[in-house]
Order: sequence, then C-alpha cells, then structure tokens
Amino acid sequence: MSLFLKRFVSAVEGVSGLGAAFLRARGGFGARLAAVLQSASGQRNALAVLRLGRPRLALPANPVKCYAGEGALLLTRARDFHAVIERQAEFEVVYGPRMRMLTGGRDFFLGMQDGAAYRRDTDAMRRIVRPDDLLPVLAMARAEAAAALAGTGVDLPPALSARIPALMVQRYFGVAMETDQLIADATAMFHFLFSDLDAAPAVTDRALEAAARVNAAIDASIPHAGPETLLGRAVEAGKAGEAAFDPDGIRANIIGILIGAIPTLSKAACLAVEELLRRPGDLARARAAAESGDEAALAAHLWEALRFNPLNPILYRRAARAATLGDTEIAAGTMVLASNLSAMFDEAAVPKPWRFIAGRPWNVYLLWGEGLHLCWGDRINKALLPAMLLPLLARPGLRAVSPPDGEGTPFPRHYRLAWD
Repeated sequence: MSLFLKRFVSAVEGVSGLGAAFLRARGGFGARLAAVLQSASGQRNALAVLRLGRPRLALPANPVKCYAGEGALLLTRARDFHAVIERQAEFEVVYGPRMRMLTGGRDFFLGMQDGAAYRRDTDAMRRIVRPDDLLPVLAMARAEAAAALAGTGVDLPPALSARIPALMVQRYFGVAMETDQLIADATAMFHFLFSDLDAAPAVTDRALEAAARVNAAIDASIPHAGPETLLGRAVEAGKAGEAAFDPDGIRANIIGILIGAIPTLSKAACLAVEELLRRPGDLARARAAAESGDEAALAAHLWEALRFNPLNPILYRRAARAATLGDTEIAAGTMVLASNLSAMFDEAAVPKPWRFIAGRPWNVYLLWGEGLHLCWGDRINKALLPAMLLPLLARPGLRAVSPPDGEGTPFPRHYRLAWD
C-alpha cells in the first residue's frame, strides 16, 4: 500500500472516529467539540486528518499564551517534528523567563539554548550522577508500591505514582520537605512552566508560592545532605570550584530536576494504566508480564500505552529567526507546535501505527522529547515507571472506580482503582 493510501485510510478512519465521538458527547456543539479534542483518541483522529490534508497548519494566533509568539504553525508529520527539535538554533525553547521566576533569576538548562552555560550545567549535573544510583531508588519504589497495594483498592497518585517520585526527591535528590506539600508544589511549578497555556494569574501565584517553599527547603537541606544525594554532591562540587554549583546554581539545578520528577512520572503512570484498562487483551498481556516479575516486558506495554496516550501531545518551540521547513516559510517569532503524538502515528515513520504492538524500537517513542532537550530524567523514568507499576498491574480484575481527576489541573490528583 502506498504512503498516500495509508494516510488516506487513516484520515477516513479519523473522520469516522471524530464523528462517532461527537455524537456520543453531551452538550451543545462547542461542548461536544471540546470533549472530543481533549481526549487522546480525538486528538489522534484529528491529527490523522491533518497529516493527510494540512500537515503544516498555520494558525492566526499563538495558543501558548504563557510565552510570546506571533501566530503559530502546527506540524503533524514525523519528519517535520524531528527537524524542528534537531534545529534548536532556529527553533528555540521558550521556558527561560518562567524558569527564572521560579529560581530567583538563575537559568536552568531546560530553558537554555545550546552554549557554554548550557554545556557547563548539563555536564556538571551528569558528573554528580553515579552508575549505581538507581539501585536504591528502584528498591525503594518496589517496596513502597507493594506496601501501598495491601488492600483491594488504591488512589493511585497520593498512594503510589506521585508519592514514590516524591520519596525519590527526598532520599536521592536530598530535599527534605513534607511529602504532600512537595507533591503539590512540584506540580504547581510544572503546571506554570509547561501547561499554563492561558497564562492564568492564579497559576502564577500558586507557582511562585511553591517556588518560595521549595527553594527554602533546598537551602535548609544543604547542611544535612549526604554524599548519597545529588544535593550533597552538588554542594561538595561547588566547594571544589564547580561554577554550576555556586549557591544560586545549586538551587536552580536542584529545583529544575525536582519540578520534572514528580508530576511527569505520576501523570505518565496514570495515563498508561488508563490506556491499558481500555484494552482488555493488552491489559491481560501486561498483567502476565507483571505476574512473572518481568519489568522489561511490562515496560514494553507501558511505552506502547503512552504512545496512544502520552503526557503531552505537542512540544512547542519558537522560531528564533525566519526559517524554512520544506517549502514552508516560517516567520521569526512564530510559535511552532510540533506534535509528538502525531509523529508517533505517522504512517511514514511507524509500521502499523494504529495497532498496539508492545516492544517497538525505542526511537518510536517520543515521550520525553529528544535531542538537546531530552528530559534529564529519561533514564530514571524508563526504570522507575515499570518498577512502581508492576505490583499494581499484577492484580487480577484491575479496574477504575473513577476516572483520573486533576481537580481543575492537567495533573491527576486522584485516580481510584480496585481489583478482585
């Protein structure tokens, strides 16, 4: 089958899926449309239509109001996604201004362009990570997950998916802070940095209050941070003259990795479980892997579930100068919306993209970015998610009692599950 025909079939199925979902939704036209496009399945179907008909869709206004941009361009094909992420000098990350609000003025490498400061900080952070650091983290995760599932039901985020990453921040990162407050504050800051598309003042207020608490906790933790913690190693490296770890640098780098650790792992866990629960056959195969204690086999099911239901459907960059992408001219200042969700379903890049196939090559999964700004915790995520979800997914008759509930935020605060 030719590539055009594959895309045509996907687009037809996408239109059919959108129509059926629209008819099932409730409310008026606007409410129904919003419900469809807010769902992962609705987004997949809409993006399939765009990959065929308008793979580079110009938008008159920038929908990412929290960061300045003149208009926007939505990209839906894998080739364009990779080009934008790889051409970081032309398509810049935009998070710097908000990141500096949280750190008190110091840059964190996630919001930097490539250069001497970026290389200094990323290299310094890599040097304080040791090859065997994950062993005690994974042992903790397995023990805590098993303990959290002693009954016949669980509220996933507070009991497991957010709590375990928070314990990692306390014990491995070295930040002493009350667990529930740490979860709430990390989530508030992540929301502010990456998901506050409407630039809501209330989101800003919560994030700045959270940053003040977490920065104070980092400062208070420094005298007690041992060599088993990243904070303790950063302090010692700073004393030895490492410029990335002067007092402001310690605070900025630790709060930066802290922000990404808790809400991303927790939401990814909820989304993966939610997607598997939609697929009884794939859930049964995931359960078989979990029952056998095979974390690698379970991980293959989790990554495929997250391909269908990823943490975010789009990565955004801004054109630093006028650029071209194929035959499309992009004006300086344009907000470029590169859809990783669509790229993971692009018929030109992924064989049989609409089938759930556990064990695809890792380069298919655009879950935490790629290239220069690949998530710093990519290695942690890949190991910790299957470790903490294995006991849950081994439970027979696993089912949702209620859907994930963010209580007005994009991050699940509750997801109640039960089993036989």
